[in-house]
Amino acid sequence: GFVAQGSERPIIAKGNAGIPKYVDGHIHYDGTPDLMADYAVLARDCGATIIGGCCGTTPEHLVKMREALETRTKGPRPTLDQITAALGGFSSASDGTGDQSDAPARQRRGRRRG
Repeated sequence: GFVAQGSERPIIAKGNAGIPKYVDGHIHYDGTPDLMADYAVLARDCGATIIGGCCGTTPEHLVKMREALETRTKGPRPTLDQITAALGGFSSASDGTGDQSDAPARQRRGRRRG
């Protein structure tokens, strides 16, 4: 990726606050502020320079993330195994580490011209 090649482009990481669950008619995210703090540190150690949150992220999550980034020393780039051990497994078909050659090709349709 960009980081491994020494790119000067900013790398942005903004994850959801866990996995969305439908409970009593509302969407809830299971990621705690402490888990998001761990995520922020791992993202920084992977080379991200802009770190935030997306769906389910609350002010409490952001406070813990900032605190962790300011107080924990930068470590070496974590391995995929270390990331999944800290945050859990991937919830999609891809972990983002390779091409999707075995995935079915999506055919694009051209626009109809009238």
